[in-house]
Amino acid sequence: MFWFILRHLFSLLLSIFHLAQLSDSEKDLEILVLRHQLAILQRKFNHPIKPTRIEKLTLAVLAIKLRQFSRRSTNHFRDLILIFQPETIFRWHRDLVRRKWTFYKKNKGGRPSLSKDTKDLILRLAQENPRWGYGKIQGELIKLDI
Repeated sequence: MFWFILRHLFSLLLSIFHLAQLSDSEKDLEILVLRHQLAILQRKFNHPIKPTRIEKLTLAVLAIKLRQFSRRSTNHFRDLILIFQPETIFRWHRDLVRRKWTFYKKNKGGRPSLSKDTKDLILRLAQENPRWGYGKIQGELIKLDI
């Protein structure tokens, strides 16, 4: 799976580099050729297409970037996005963003935090006994089974 993702990202970067080298008229012609090929494939195959998660992610991110740059409405994307419904791609993007912000974060380690009662007790012991160091306060907490 890792190699598939790496290969996919590398091919995407090469495509972007290749597009930067083309003129606007070459890009327009290439888009027309690709659209025509898609129309032929859509007529030939009537079964639904099952993209992988990486393909969904890539298509969703590219569509959102195009939407931001062109400021087109969803209805304008119906002519542009041919294989899937534009709403489907934008839903993939919403799911991606939702998953990013609700992703479970593992404990990064370190000492577990103390309860508020324990913190208050430590502060009270330190204020009532200013000559005690941390060792004496720790001993008192051990006596109290904390």
